[in-house]
Amino acid sequence: MKRHSKQVAFAAVLAASVAATTAAHAQGARPIDKISHVVVLFLENRSFDNLFGTFPGAEGIEQAIAKGQTLQRDASGKPYDKLPPPHKNGPFDVSDNPKEIRELPFGDRPNAPFAIDKMAPEISTAVNTRDLVHRFYTNRTQINGGKNDLFAAYSDAGGLAMGYYSRDAMEKSTLWKLARDNALLDHFFMGAFGGSFLNHIYLVCACAPVWNGAPEAQRSKLDADGRPVPDPKKPGDFEDNRVVAAADGDYAVNTVQSVFLNNGGQGANLLPAQTIPNIGDRLSAKGVDFAWYSGGFDLAARTDRTEEESKYLAGSVRFQWHHQAFAYWKRFDPTTPGGLAERTKHLKDVAKLDADIQAGTLPPVTFYKPSGKLNQHPGYAELDKGDGEVARIADLLAKSPIKDSYALIITYDENGGFFDHVAPPSGPAAGARADFIGPATRVPTLVVSPLVKKGLIDHTEYDTGSILKLITERFDLEPLPSPRVQAVNSLAKVFDAK
Repeated sequence: MKRHSKQVAFAAVLAASVAATTAAHAQGARPIDKISHVVVLFLENRSFDNLFGTFPGAEGIEQAIAKGQTLQRDASGKPYDKLPPPHKNGPFDVSDNPKEIRELPFGDRPNAPFAIDKMAPEISTAVNTRDLVHRFYTNRTQINGGKNDLFAAYSDAGGLAMGYYSRDAMEKSTLWKLARDNALLDHFFMGAFGGSFLNHIYLVCACAPVWNGAPEAQRSKLDADGRPVPDPKKPGDFEDNRVVAAADGDYAVNTVQSVFLNNGGQGANLLPAQTIPNIGDRLSAKGVDFAWYSGGFDLAARTDRTEEESKYLAGSVRFQWHHQAFAYWKRFDPTTPGGLAERTKHLKDVAKLDADIQAGTLPPVTFYKPSGKLNQHPGYAELDKGDGEVARIADLLAKSPIKDSYALIITYDENGGFFDHVAPPSGPAAGARADFIGPATRVPTLVVSPLVKKGLIDHTEYDTGSILKLITERFDLEPLPSPRVQAVNSLAKVFDAK
């Protein structure tokens, strides 16, 4: 997404995409034409190795070790003798955990991946780990040109970044069951470096949001090698701030709230309304309905909440303001009659999702963002509760009026700071499939549908933009203005498998 991206290159890619679509139509019906509804379930902060590293037949931990792709080095490039412990708090020091679990030590661990659930008898998928730093330049540095050898060095959680869940822990999960019965994509990369904010934005526009005139205090600081400068006040943290370094433009890349939807905790430094074309714009232009459903949205959007309701929203629901991607756009400005009408039509509470699935009134394109309690984010969401929500949605769809024609894409916004050994596309070899903002670390992705080959493990290279490309192709939309989203493989390929 560099400013000097050549329009000529984009035009060539766009022309090729249009030609391919035209050719497909000329040959008759496409497999994706059988899809009536695309549903995207967007979970949180897990790398592929972290959850599926021991899944039989997938590119995982065993292959990484065999290929020597797991060694971690310190910032100077020297291999660690053993994995460094987390900074400040221990690996399970989370307020929801009981005292005896919060106090469990990291221990002496070899310089290698390790099973989190084997760290102590008390640990299971019902116990949450602490959060790990996951920011734009930090993630780019951890990947280190594809070597993936600086995850422990550039993390406030140290060696915890190398943790994964064993086959024993994951075998009975809904995620693994759905993967066995449907299609698992083991080379799917998060769309952008860093955290949830940017990757939610990328999910709907294949872009980074623009922040012209951003305060200098919000800019990131890099050293001569392009790595974020250590924060002297926070051990293990870095000057990886809300906006890119000055030399990289005017893009917001780390968590920043919207002028339209925020909890008031960020002061005046709010991201201005966005006007870049997004997938919702393209769908509306073609007369195709869409909706973004989110746990707690109706209560969060209210300006007359009581103090008790606000506490409930922050505590029991754990609503995440920066996860509401479309709410950053001027189109959904609730201070104007038109914007409020658009918000009401397209941005909805999860309470409406269940009813719409059961009644068969779900829009053809649906995004579902679970509340913080149910999204599997380290630090505040257990794996088990999120897995239960996956099971609930999958079951609703399997019993709904669209049970024979839906495509449920279960994926993760980003890796959450956890290690993965597969190098994302980058550099000249990747061509237009990589740019300044990504793609980044590999994340788990499943396609659950009666229209996919059962038990498929698809090794095709995809990223978050592949979802947008599928939607664009299925509904014959005008492509989004991103050379990368035109160059990546479309998830349509999953439905071509026999």
